[in-house]
Amino acid sequence: MGATKEYFLKIQEENYNELSNDEKMYLNHLGLQVKQLPSNEDLEDENYKRIRNHRIKAWNNEQEYLFKKRN
Repeated sequence: MGATKEYFLKIQEENYNELSNDEKMYLNHLGLQVKQLPSNEDLEDENYKRIRNHRIKAWNNEQEYLFKKRN
């Protein structure tokens, strides 16, 4: 079983909004997931901090599980 790689495309919202629907569909078929980056205000929000910490812990647990499973 080979390892897969993930690639990220960072694009400003204005530029993304200027794309045609065909271009957005093409990116979707490539597996692009659109998500918003947190603002500075979001980074100071306690609820966001809790959600982010939970997501990071879940990702670390997933990586630990996959490492143990494969080794």
